Amino acid sequence: MGKRIYIYRSGATDNCALTGTKNDARLPSAPAPDNWRFWMQIGPLQAQGGRCGFDVRAAVHGIKTQGYYLFKGSRTLLRERPAVASSLLSQGGRSHA
Repeated sequence: MGKRIYIYRSGATDNCALTGTKNDARLPSAPAPDNWRFWMQIGPLQAQGGRCGFDVRAAVHGIKTQGYYLFKGSRTLLRERPAVASSLLSQGGRSHA
């Protein structure tokens, strides 16, 4: 696994998935209209803080064996992204995270 972990969210639910590669095609299909959408990317140290709602060891194992790891996102994780989304729009969709 690389230096980044990519978090995807299924619609407005708390269902989330992690991948080690952005836009990994191995994500399981999500029922429409709750398709997976990129939520944010984090580094290993951010993942270990516990604010995201997943176990780092289990996530790394899942990503290495099947390409993704499914989990229920924490309230902190799920409320953080909308502020970032508005700043991304003003930057033309690029993230510097």
